[in-house]
Amino acid sequence: MQPRPSVKLEEGWIRSGGSVGGIAHHDGGSGRLRQIHPDSKEPGGTALGLELRRLLLEPHPSGETWAPKAELLLFYADRAQHLARFIQPALDAGKVVLLDRFDDSTRAYQGAQGVSDTVMARLAELVLGRLKPHLTIILDLDPVVSLARVQTRNASQAGFRETRFDEEALAFHQRIRSRFLAIAQGDPQRVVVVPAQDSAERVEEAIWAKVAPLLRTARQVMD
Repeated sequence: MQPRPSVKLEEGWIRSGGSVGGIAHHDGGSGRLRQIHPDSKEPGGTALGLELRRLLLEPHPSGETWAPKAELLLFYADRAQHLARFIQPALDAGKVVLLDRFDDSTRAYQGAQGVSDTVMARLAELVLGRLKPHLTIILDLDPVVSLARVQTRNASQAGFRETRFDEEALAFHQRIRSRFLAIAQGDPQRVVVVPAQDSAERVEEAIWAKVAPLLRTARQVMD
C-alpha cells in the first residue's frame, strides 16, 4: 500500500537554509503548510540526529574531512533514525509530512563527490524500502549568486558553524545543481523545479500552487 502523501522541500542545490536568498524562502514557502502538519529537516530531525548534523556540517577542528563513503553512511544513519522516530510515526498517524532535505539531497551532494548511484540506491533500499515523497520541490538558483547570499548569511550569524559544504569550491556546487536538475528531469511527475531568483512572495506562490492540490488529495484519502 502506498503511504499517505508526503511533501519534501529541497533548498535548491545547496544545504538547508539561506542558499537561495535567505531562510525566508523556506519559511515563506512552507509557512502555510506548517500550520497543518509536522515539519522536520535532515540531517538533525531527531535528538541523536542533531549530533550527526554537527559532525556532518561543521568543519572539524583537526582539519580532517570525511571520506565520501563515510559521509554517505552518516547521512543514511541520520535518515534511518529520522524515519523510525519521526517520519513513519507521523505517516502512520495520518499526517502529511514536510521535510527540508531527504534522499534526493543525498543523491545530489554525495553523487557530486563521486559516490556511485548504485551504492546510494542500495543504501536507499535498505533504509527507505519503497517509501518516497509524493512531491519534491527544488528551489533553483545560479550557484554564483547563491554562494554570495550564503556568505552574507554566514557572516551575519555570530558563531554559525554549519559551513563545511559552503566552503567547497564553486565547481562542486555546480555539480550539485546539475544533479538536482537531472533528478527533476528523470522524475518530472514527482519533482518540481521552482526558479528562486524571484521575490520570496513569488517563490511562495509557486510552491503553494504545487503543494495545495496534494494537500486536497491527502484530505480526501484521510477522510
